Amino acid sequence: MAFQLNVDHTEFLRDYWQQRPLLIPGGLSQFEDPIAPELLAGLAMEEGVDARIIQQQAEAWHVQHGPFEDYEKFGETDWTLLVQAVNEWFPDVQNLLLPFRFLPDWRLDDVMVSFATENGSVGAHLDQYDVFIIQGTGQRHWRVGERIEGAAEFCPHPDLKQLRNSDFDACIDTVLQPGDVLYIPAGCPHHGVALEPSLNYSIGFRAPNSAEWLAQLADQLLASEQNFPRYVDPQLNLETAPYCITNSEIAQVQQLLMQQLESTSGVQAIQQVISQAKRPLPQPEREITTVELASYATTDMLLCRTPGARLLLGCDNQLYANGDCIAAPEQLTAGFQELLQLDQEVALAECSAIFADTAALNCLTELLNIGVLHLVQELAEEDGEATD
Repeated sequence: MAFQLNVDHTEFLRDYWQQRPLLIPGGLSQFEDPIAPELLAGLAMEEGVDARIIQQQAEAWHVQHGPFEDYEKFGETDWTLLVQAVNEWFPDVQNLLLPFRFLPDWRLDDVMVSFATENGSVGAHLDQYDVFIIQGTGQRHWRVGERIEGAAEFCPHPDLKQLRNSDFDACIDTVLQPGDVLYIPAGCPHHGVALEPSLNYSIGFRAPNSAEWLAQLADQLLASEQNFPRYVDPQLNLETAPYCITNSEIAQVQQLLMQQLESTSGVQAIQQVISQAKRPLPQPEREITTVELASYATTDMLLCRTPGARLLLGCDNQLYANGDCIAAPEQLTAGFQELLQLDQEVALAECSAIFADTAALNCLTELLNIGVLHLVQELAEEDGEATD
């Protein structure tokens, strides 16, 4: 099911984005859960899935990480199951990202889905990233405050950070109904409590800190095996003691780093990092050739974006995907635009602009072979399913 966010995009970006919280009643009209609680619980039993349960007993908080074998020991109330990147496992959950594509693709992180029993909560806390919370089945009571600077936080459990003062001033105090959407900017306190068994979908936006940027850029640049400029200090003199670090030496290091970041290779590395998927992408069982791909041009085979994959047009007009520079089209033709705009599965027979453009078709072949895109063969209607 295709969803549309019922909000004026221009007004939202001007008045709310990274400024203040917003409640959007009926933000996703006629909302239907794209996943059932039972399927979410089953997913959290699988190896390789990032899942945890947060439980409050009396005044104590407990956190357990999956995979889980069963849920009986947690009882009927006071706990929440949270599962990261559910969109990478369920295509219907992946579709929840589509209403938010008025924001940069590379900032979209994943869809975390939480199932809470009655009175389930993770406590009052802050997030360092922007998030949209979509209410699914059930009801949750939410309190959200304006951004707090220097708020006191503590860890009631090593894997859980909360606000010391949970009684913050709330600018939003409401019970979310299915289809309601809550936008919470980074740094705004919030606290949600389930009034009954309920599902929430959190659309998170990644916001790496400066140290994370530097670490990822260093890895990307080192992997390129380029010859990088080295530190030099030809102006040394005997006036400074050998055990001192001087201001000019610090300035020289800063200049060296800035020159690298501002260079062509530095700009390319930044865009490669931005295009990386959060987790390794599933790889195809075998490579496909452009000739073979062209033979499918009029079939009902579906072309799909792999959940978690990013395909981006760089400021240097090169295409980036999963940390690689894929292509450098001389111009952004209709074929390349068709590739970049792909957000839902589409029949290859409807991709005429790609098949009419040799460069775009070659690019599509490479994207299929590195797992950024994949093909799905539709089975006969009576089979009721599709297969890769």
